[in-house]
Amino acid sequence: MDAGLSWEELELVNELVAGGTLSAAARQLGVDQTTTARRLARIEARLGAALFDRVDRRLRPTPLLRDILPQLSTMAAVAEEAGNRLRRSREEAAGSVRVSSLGLVHGLILAPSLGDLAAAHPGIEVDLNIEDRSVSFEEREADLAVRLGRGPVDNATIRRLGRLAFALYRPKAGARSGCIVAYGQDYADMPEMTALKALRPDARVMARSNSLDVLAEAAASTGADVMLPVLMGDADPRFAEVAGTRGAAFRDVYRLAHPERGKAPAVRAVARWIDATVSRRLDKS
Repeated sequence: MDAGLSWEELELVNELVAGGTLSAAARQLGVDQTTTARRLARIEARLGAALFDRVDRRLRPTPLLRDILPQLSTMAAVAEEAGNRLRRSREEAAGSVRVSSLGLVHGLILAPSLGDLAAAHPGIEVDLNIEDRSVSFEEREADLAVRLGRGPVDNATIRRLGRLAFALYRPKAGARSGCIVAYGQDYADMPEMTALKALRPDARVMARSNSLDVLAEAAASTGADVMLPVLMGDADPRFAEVAGTRGAAFRDVYRLAHPERGKAPAVRAVARWIDATVSRRLDKS
């Protein structure tokens, strides 16, 4: 066979051998019969010899073609296997996926459950990026994000996972009655801060911060009451929940995905893991 023939031309010859007619080869290749006939004519003209005899409306390989049928069959098998491998690679969940969220979500929910994801998808590397701000999906700052509240969503796809409950907590040692720590004024309208104000309207504010971790440390140090997500407060042995305050406030939790990257197998796999892992820890109402 002429070494100048492309694989596309060799593929055509192989399908003609397999199907025995122009119409069968055309259907397999996704083209019309006229195009198939024209391509075969060009190949035979280039070779200066016929590759098929027309017998009883079927195409029969000529001696010239029969001599190279084993090699042609081998090439077709190699090409098919290569195509299958490419498809499998594309479908496998592998690669790096960047997940943006609060330290609370990463530290108490996602990181402790990474073993489940690694066992199911060992080819995935997860970047748990702590962000207090809302990342931009349009600028590809993250593939996935878990947020308390919808916030600005760019063109992201979004799914509600449940509600995060808050409660008032008090240090077990050195508690000081009538004192609290709270968010800064920019976050004063958050549901948990509204609840804190209702529970402790006359309390003295010992410190303010926009970081839950900082508030917890400040409360432990000063003996002040602090409003924390129950996942965080219950996990910290330094604090005890103030009776009757569980569920004083709730925040909706959403999982967002980049609209294009979200279609990648690895990102879809991580999204499913996030949805299952986070949802198990939240109020479902």
